[in-house]
Amino acid sequence: MLELKQILGRRGEKLQRGVQVFAFIMVGFLGLASGYIVAGGITKQAEHYAYGETITCGVKIEDLGIDTQVQLFKGMTPFDALLRVASLKTTYYESMGASIVTEIDGLQQSWGYKINGESPTVGMQDYQLRNDDNLELFKLEW
Repeated sequence: MLELKQILGRRGEKLQRGVQVFAFIMVGFLGLASGYIVAGGITKQAEHYAYGETITCGVKIEDLGIDTQVQLFKGMTPFDALLRVASLKTTYYESMGASIVTEIDGLQQSWGYKINGESPTVGMQDYQLRNDDNLELFKLEW
């Protein structure tokens, strides 16, 4: 039986190579698409910031006499909660790859935070608050 290369010659080799490239691209696309679907797809992305679904969090900054509840959208961060109750300034530290709150309502100080009494392992910009979380900011001592 004759192979495609023998029948079509050089054109057959190019055609065969093109089919291989197309198949490779399709396998990659299908792998990516199936991973996206397994991971939850657009539904999971929409859950990340589910605007319309609100949560309530406590915000306490003892040094400033702030102790209040704020209403946020699901997926928001301690930065978002803090901005609801005070003005702030931040400084970006490239060595840490993060921004640090350096001033709240005019009080210059580096600030740390706790959620429900525990210090998270991520920065304020990366932590996602949940309903009934309690955010507490405190002065960092260097």
